[in-house]
Amino acid sequence: MNDKENISVKGVQSNIYERVKELARETGKTIGEITNESYKIFISAASETKAAGQEFLKGVKEGQGTIIENISTIEISGEDLRNSGKKIIIRNINNLILKDIKKEEFENYISSIVNVKHLEVPKSIPKLLLLERSKFIDEIKFM
Repeated sequence: MNDKENISVKGVQSNIYERVKELARETGKTIGEITNESYKIFISAASETKAAGQEFLKGVKEGQGTIIENISTIEISGEDLRNSGKKIIIRNINNLILKDIKKEEFENYISSIVNVKHLEVPKSIPKLLLLERSKFIDEIKFM
């Protein structure tokens, strides 16, 4: 059953739309496929059900690591990363402070940092390495 139709969505920010187009090109998907996946993710997260959350984690991010998300302020140290022993995805954080983290720890344990308003990072982390793993960051300070 094909329940697809052309739909116009008004009010989409042009910078967000450009990132969706870029993601579509990078993944070989259409903008519609990326948009549908995004809507599905949003609906799953909004439902706050255990089953939807498990399906989201399994289907969308399987194998990419532990997800730390939806926290106002958090400080994460190199010791925290080593103790986890897993790759970490950090997203939807207002204030993220990465403290006492070496370049190797960052490379080995942090998969991505997404949608963070204020990010503090040790100067030991190379700027381009940080930027390569970061999306939608409002402010970055190297301490």
